[in-house]
Amino acid sequence: MKILTIGDLCADLVVPIGELPLRPGKHQLANECMFVAGGTSNTIIVAARLGLETYAIGAVGDDWLGKMVLQQLRDENVSIQYVQSVTGASTTVSIELVDTNAQHVFVGALGKGTAVGLSTDQDTILSGVKAVFCTSYALADHSLFSSSSSLSILNYAYQCSIPTFFDLGPAAFTIDKDIIEQAIKASTVVLTTMDEICAWTGSSDKAQATNEILNLGAEIVVVKCGSAGCVIISSQDEIIIDGFEVSVRDTAGAGDAFAGAFIYGYLSKYSLAESGTIANATGAITVTRVGTGPYVPQRAEIFDLLESNGVTLGG
Repeated sequence: MKILTIGDLCADLVVPIGELPLRPGKHQLANECMFVAGGTSNTIIVAARLGLETYAIGAVGDDWLGKMVLQQLRDENVSIQYVQSVTGASTTVSIELVDTNAQHVFVGALGKGTAVGLSTDQDTILSGVKAVFCTSYALADHSLFSSSSSLSILNYAYQCSIPTFFDLGPAAFTIDKDIIEQAIKASTVVLTTMDEICAWTGSSDKAQATNEILNLGAEIVVVKCGSAGCVIISSQDEIIIDGFEVSVRDTAGAGDAFAGAFIYGYLSKYSLAESGTIANATGAITVTRVGTGPYVPQRAEIFDLLESNGVTLGG
């Protein structure tokens, strides 16, 4: 089954340190640091490891960071035929400092360069595609891949009755509300957290906030609840799915990995509850280690965790 992720390709520099917050004048030396593919790369790598045919669309700079991101995607059997390397541009980089208590901070540098649009027509890109995934980061003006192109693909996929998945994410608060509304209207499933959904709708009432998303046209809202698991809400039902108890080392990338696993479950005809359980397991394993990109869970790890917890899947 073929899926497509839109935009939000960046490089992550992950630095494990002793403690946060950093104090002026105090030096901390890390034993290691890692440059890895980040952003939507986490989602699509999980999907690829679970057996989906994966295609990325977007843009990176023609610098060494962009080359690193593309190589890591190739190594994971992700097709990059629709990813453009923009001449003279720099790749967006996110620097994560994570301490031994699993607390982290991010410092980012946006990619610089002229945004590019589609290099291939949408019908060709969407041929055989069974799902499309997009995050709010792909709709931001600073993206090296045109935000209007990202929204156009999402809309066209929805019009073609291809299941579409939109992650609201923290970038939604920096983008014109009308653009985010258009994305939600073109989404089969919206993935979010309760903090995000309440903040974006301006409602402190959780049910009211969720209904606002559903009323815009989304069929399903998946609320990620961290260690507590997730809640899957539609106009007909609300499903509460418990999380898995693990030792937390670093939560970065867990939501991205969750999304890739949920899409896998959805396309594999698992029930919504089973899809949420698979996604919870994937997110749980992700937080037990430091690093994103190639450090996201393998298929065997996910199903081993499910089996060890007595989870039986129908499929």
